[in-house]
Amino acid sequence: MRGVAAVWTFPQKIGIYSMVEKLVQFKTSSTEERMIYGKLAIFFDDWVSSAKLSGQVDSAQYREGLFALLAHVNAARSEAISDKGGVENLEFLVSRIRNSYSDSIHKFFGQ
Repeated sequence: MRGVAAVWTFPQKIGIYSMVEKLVQFKTSSTEERMIYGKLAIFFDDWVSSAKLSGQVDSAQYREGLFALLAHVNAARSEAISDKGGVENLEFLVSRIRNSYSDSIHKFFGQ
């Protein structure tokens, strides 16, 4: 995993910010959201989770990918304490990923 350093590099800040900016535009469980999550997993150097996030929203693999992505974002959030804007973006991502996970469970049981 490529963690986000306590002092963020400019490309890391831009990468997270641009993904958050794009994510805000799309609904939970949309195809676009899944693509952004896949790119975010790649940002954290997690190709396995990226592949899982391309699956069906109600699948166990998708939830596993979300869970792994959430772990990466939480780790980055704890490492980014010195960057207030970065922490806010990561907190948004944590909230959004949790909502997506919840939505996936509801879709699975709603079948």
